[in-house]
Amino acid sequence: MDIIKRNFFCLLRYGAFNEYEPVEKMSAYKWGVLQRMAQAHYVEAIVNSARDNTRSQCPTLCVPDAGLSRLCNGFLNRRLRKIRAAEPDSAEPSIETLNMLDIIVQTTERLILHGVTYAHILNMGIFLRSYGDRIDYVKLEKWLLQLNILSMAELEASILIYTLGFQQDEIPFVRRVIPAAYNMALNALPSDDADEDTATVSGRHIFTLNSGGKLTVTFLNCQRCFFYAPIESVSVFLTQIASYIANMEE
Repeated sequence: MDIIKRNFFCLLRYGAFNEYEPVEKMSAYKWGVLQRMAQAHYVEAIVNSARDNTRSQCPTLCVPDAGLSRLCNGFLNRRLRKIRAAEPDSAEPSIETLNMLDIIVQTTERLILHGVTYAHILNMGIFLRSYGDRIDYVKLEKWLLQLNILSMAELEASILIYTLGFQQDEIPFVRRVIPAAYNMALNALPSDDADEDTATVSGRHIFTLNSGGKLTVTFLNCQRCFFYAPIESVSVFLTQIASYIANMEE
C-alpha cells in the first residue's frame, strides 16, 4: 500500500472513528491526489476535519441517513418491501436492525453499479460503531439470506476490516473475512505514481464516460460482484443494458 493510500485510510479512521495516528509526510502534489481521492469518494469533509484536528479535539460526526435505497431485482425488492412493512409490527421490532439492512442494501447497489465508494463503506462502519449493540444480528442475517446478499454484506464488512481497523468480532454477521476485499478496496484508489491527468477514482470517473464506457464499467463491476450477489448483479447489468439501448434509440 503506497503512502497516499496509507494517509487516506489514516485520516478516515481518525475523522470517522476518532482513532488517531500521525500521518506520513508527503509532497504537495501527493496531498492534492489525496484530496481529489476524498472528493471522488464523497469523504472530503471527513478527511478535512481529520487534517484540521490532527493535534486537537476529534470531530463530531452524525450517523449518515441511509434512506430507503432499493434492490434492482423485482423479486428481491418485493421481499425487501415486505421486510420493511412487517418489522414495525413484529413481536420485537428493531429499527436499528432495519436501518442496518438499508445501509447494506444501499452500499450493495452502489458497489455493483459503480464500485467501492468509501462514503458508503463509512456509513456502515459509523452505524456499527454507534448502534451495533442494538442490532439484532440473528434477524439481520436471516434478512440478508432472504435477499441473497449475505456474501455481499460480508464483502463490504471485509473492506472495513482490511482498511479501517475493524475487528471481525465487531461485525457478527461476518462468518468469513473475504481476502478479495483488500484488492478491491485498494483498486478503487489511484496509485501514488499516477500523474495529474490520470489520478482519478472510479467512483466518480465513470460519470465522465460516454454511455458505452459506463456500460463497460458496470459490466466489470457486476462481474466482480457476481459471486457475492449473483441475482442482483445480473439484474443491475440487464437494467443498464436496457437503459443503454433505450438511449441509443432516442
